[in-house]
This record gives sequence, C-alpha cells and structure tokens, in this order.
Amino acid sequence: MIWLLLITAHLVGIVGYTLLLRKSVLGNLDKTLMAALMQTAIFLPSILFLIFGNVSFSHSITEWFFLVLGGFMLAGLMITNVWALSNLEASLFTILYNLRLLMTTILGFFILGELPTPLQMLGGLIILVSILMLNLHQNNRWRSKSILVGLFAMLWFSFHAVLEKYNLRQLDFQSYFFTFALIGTVLMWLLVLYKRINVIAQIEHIHDKKIYAMLITRALSAYGYTYALLYGSLAVTNYVSGMSVTLIVLFGIYILGEKEDMKQKLTAVGVACVGLTLILLGRLTQ
Repeated sequence: MIWLLLITAHLVGIVGYTLLLRKSVLGNLDKTLMAALMQTAIFLPSILFLIFGNVSFSHSITEWFFLVLGGFMLAGLMITNVWALSNLEASLFTILYNLRLLMTTILGFFILGELPTPLQMLGGLIILVSILMLNLHQNNRWRSKSILVGLFAMLWFSFHAVLEKYNLRQLDFQSYFFTFALIGTVLMWLLVLYKRINVIAQIEHIHDKKIYAMLITRALSAYGYTYALLYGSLAVTNYVSGMSVTLIVLFGIYILGEKEDMKQKLTAVGVACVGLTLILLGRLTQ
C-alpha cells in the first residue's frame, strides 16, 4: 500500500512537472533561474535528513570527487531539461527521453560491468524503433536544433543515472542525497550569480501558480520515486515510471494542444510500451 501511494505520487509529479515545465519555459521567467529553483525544490526537503537522519561527511577523496561530479551532473540535468522543453513539445521530448533506458543499459555494461539480459537489450532496441517511427529522417528533422537538444538531454540523464548508481553503491542513501543535492544547488545559484540574473526583477514571474505547482511536482516526483525504491522492486518501479510517457504524450496532445504528427506519436508510444515491458521482464528474470 505504501509503495502504491509513493509510485502514484511519483507519476503525478513527473507528469505534472513535465507539462508545467513545458508551459513555464514559454513564459518570461529566466531559464537558468527556473532550473535553479527546481534544484532548490529538490534540495530543501533533504535538510530533514540532516536534522533527523544520519548524514555523514566522512568521505574519502575519491568519494568526494564523485559526489561533486554527481552534484554537477544533477545541476546540468535541471538545465538540460529546461533547455530541451523550451525547444521541444512535451510529448515529443518524452518519447525521445525514453531512449535513456537503452543508453543506461549500454553505459551500465561498459562503466559498471552490469551485463544486460537479452530481453533488456531487445526491449531497448524496440524503444529505439519507436523513436525511428517518428520519421525524424524526413527533411532531416533529426538534425534540427530542437531534436539535437532533446537527444543531448537524454544522453546527459543517462550518464547522470549511471553515476548516481555508482555513488549509491559507495555511500548510504541519506548522506549521498543530502550532499549531492546541496552541491547541485550551490552550483546552480553560482551560475545564476555568474550570469548576473536580476532575481528581484524576476520575482513577479516567480509568483505564478504554475511555477509553484511545477516546483512542488518536481520534488514530489524525485522523492516519490526514491522512496518507492525502498519499498518495492527496482524493476517494477522503473517500469511504472517509464510508462509515464503514455500519460505525458496524451496530456501533451489534449491539454497543451500538441497535435502535430499525433498518429505517429501515439504509435511510437505504443511500441515504446512493448519495449518497456520486455525490459521489465528481462530484469525480473535476472
């Protein structure tokens, strides 16, 4: 029951956050400031780990190096997501982003030595096929800035996910989460200072219900997913999380009005769901 509530919270968070971010990036709020606010929304609840938990700062030089690198990758994840959704429809971005499941499988093999099962590889290749069904080769759409930005965001997340898995092998969860979230938040606000963004002038854009809702759903997605892993299977949790692509595409079409190439998007989502199911079966049989 607890796992079901947590994974539901994650789904509500990831779908709401993606759609709200797409709407927000088309507004007047500075994109770097928006990314900093999202990173801060993830960090603030982790202060409870420091107050009531068991956060340790006794790490080796190597562990600190990878923690700082993890914080850098997390900050970059916020920026690449904002960047991608300012160039791509939420529905199309989500379909492209699903390719991360194949990329993390490949990177996990080369970096962490995790040998994927045949079903996992087949599922990943089917997800790749779903991307190809978008007909991005027509008129060289795949070479457009928007598509390349979406693919870059997907690759960034893939490296971030593999690094996160490595860090979690070395450190306890609370110490890891608080420290790397703090590092990511500091880096984001240093970037805001470096770019000399006038935060005071941006306050009128921050005081928007969509922005508040986006920050809440971003944190809800992150913590719902993280704690769902503590109470349930990694394979099943990732599967349910990956299936959010269906909801995001449908809501993107019918709420945001992203109706261009609607048939191709829906077909691609259907094929991607087959790939996700095969990846799930591959993990459950390991």
